[in-house]
Order: sequence, then C-alpha cells, then structure tokens
Amino acid sequence: MTKFILHGGVASLPCENNDKYYKEIINSVSGPIKILLVYFSVEEDRWPEIFEKHKELFLAQAGDKKIEFMVASRDIKEFIKQIRDNNVIFIRGGDTLMLQGQLEKAANLEELLKGKVVAGSSAGALVFAKYYFDQDHDDKILKGLDILPVKMITHYLTTGKYAATSGENKLRKLENHKEKLPVYAIPETEYVIVKK
Repeated sequence: MTKFILHGGVASLPCENNDKYYKEIINSVSGPIKILLVYFSVEEDRWPEIFEKHKELFLAQAGDKKIEFMVASRDIKEFIKQIRDNNVIFIRGGDTLMLQGQLEKAANLEELLKGKVVAGSSAGALVFAKYYFDQDHDDKILKGLDILPVKMITHYLTTGKYAATSGENKLRKLENHKEKLPVYAIPETEYVIVKK
C-alpha cells in the first residue's frame, strides 16, 4: 500500500500545521528513514537553498530519528534507481506542468511508488490526481498522472497569491468536470492522507 500525504501549499511557513505535516511524513516510516527530495517543479539553481530549508524542516520534527536525504536527479534512469532506494518521496510545489512533464518520463511511476510514503505539496500533490485545478496555468482544469482517482485543488480559499483563483466557484467547476470522482480541496498548510 502507498500512503500519499497531500499538502495544500506553503509547506515552508513556520506553523503548527506544517510541523504536523513533516511529523506525519516521518512517523509514517518504520525503521531507517530515507527521503528523496524531488524539486523538478523549480529551476535547478534553486535546489541547494531549497534542500537546506527542507532538511531543517524535517530534522526539526525528527526527534531522535535519523534521516538520510537525497536530491532527485533529472537523469531518469538515476531517478528511477533513487525511488527504489528511498522509502519517502517528497515532492515540492512550484510549476505543476514542469513537474508533471519530468515525472511522466519515469515509466511505471505508480508501480515504483508502491509501498512508499509519497508526500507532495501544492504542485507536488496535484500531479497525482486524475484532474486538478491549476492556478498558474490560466486557471485551467488539467489531467494529472492519474495515479489517484481523484480531483484536486490546492491553496483552497487562500487569501494569499491565489485568492482570486482558489474560491468555491473553482471548486464547483472542478466537481462538475467530466466524471464523478472524490474531490479534495486542500487549504494552505493543511494536508489529507490518501492510501492506495
């Protein structure tokens, strides 16, 4: 069984909800914790700084647990090997289409993720849905990787950057899009768990 921990966005903001999110990820693993950090949604020159921030966020919730961290490679063969070698796959938000395009290169991604803990924030959550509402790409409903048979919107009801594109009207549009599926409207700093 794969455990998906799907976050609504702004996962780096210091707050109790985000502390719980990182703790949930850590506590979902028994034994050694090996986290693959996937940053395909942002430009590569930002990866070192983002890595340090995520390392800090995870370690703040780890207690006495030891964590090994690895940054995902853009080389697809290496990336597939990295997925196999780690038990937590953490996918940062950013440009959803950029992220999805890279993930689509990994054949049998769903199979590779089986039995893992998969944590994604914002774009890192959206990509797993069959359909998602993307605020960064002309407020469109897009087709995701279809690993989870759900529809999803993140940054739901935010007052921040996506305030104009994350309201109830967007949720209704998503609910009415194509076939009937469970819909997740995830507010910033909150998360849902889906097991498959």
